[in-house]
Amino acid sequence: MKNRLIITISDVHGSKQYSIHEIIKKVIVGAILLLVTIAFATYLYINFLNNRVSKLNKQKLEFQNEIVKLGEASATYKHKNEILEKENVRLTQRIQENSDKLVSVNEKLEEVEEMIGYGPDLNASFQDRAENARDKVVQAIKEKVEKEQISSIQKALILNSIPNGKPVRYTRVSSKYGYRTHPVTKKQSFHPALDLTANSGTPVYAPASGVVVLAKRKGAYGKLLLLDHSFGFKTAYGHLSRFAVKSGDFVSKGDLIAYVGSTGRSTGPHLHYEVRYLDKWLDPKTFIQWDLENINNISDKITQVDWKSIHKQTQDIITLSTQQ
Repeated sequence: MKNRLIITISDVHGSKQYSIHEIIKKVIVGAILLLVTIAFATYLYINFLNNRVSKLNKQKLEFQNEIVKLGEASATYKHKNEILEKENVRLTQRIQENSDKLVSVNEKLEEVEEMIGYGPDLNASFQDRAENARDKVVQAIKEKVEKEQISSIQKALILNSIPNGKPVRYTRVSSKYGYRTHPVTKKQSFHPALDLTANSGTPVYAPASGVVVLAKRKGAYGKLLLLDHSFGFKTAYGHLSRFAVKSGDFVSKGDLIAYVGSTGRSTGPHLHYEVRYLDKWLDPKTFIQWDLENINNISDKITQVDWKSIHKQTQDIITLSTQQ
């Protein structure tokens, strides 16, 4: 019995004993030890796997966080990139606009240089060219101002010598210059004057300096006054009630020369006003509207007058007066 293992099993029916050989005992013990070893190894492996899974989960979470950060960074980068692209487009447009402006300014500068007769220096900078052009323009303006001062004297001489402004204070124009039906004869005829309605006795003034060449009654004109002005101009005044000057008198611009009436062939008190140039009738309306402010416009409206010759004559008169 030395090498045997006795196992006793008890239940309600009693106890039974079993005898097991020692080798079998060792096998069972070995099996138990193997099972324990396997169980322990399995436990360790499971712990290892759990740790590994935990690490993997942690790495997964970190990776997911990295992905989120990268996504945010990518969105930020994309947004910044869009901003930079827009800024680049804007700056490119501004560069193009400024380049176009520079080209335009350079063209204008070339035009100015051409106008003032100053050819561009290819070796000069844009700034130097601009300064040179500015100096030339300033000089041209000074010269123009000097010419304008002379022109002002000419204008004053012309406005004093050639009829301009209203010869009388009138209420309306009862008959215009040109063809009309005569209010008395009822026939179509040419009317070489303006009929300016005014009360009888209203003063009439000289529209320019001149000499009285006629002051008497003459047919349908009734009492007629005729002034001879400079540069070939004359003015006539009809239907007057009486004269304030006589033939041969010299009158200055603005002097009283007569009074409105209704003598001759007339239907009521008014001034028959004529403007003549080299014995040809002109429309007095333009001369009535003529003054210092629009003196340069009259040559465009009245082409029958040799204004170039008149300007030359006035310039000669001014030159002679300054030399004395």
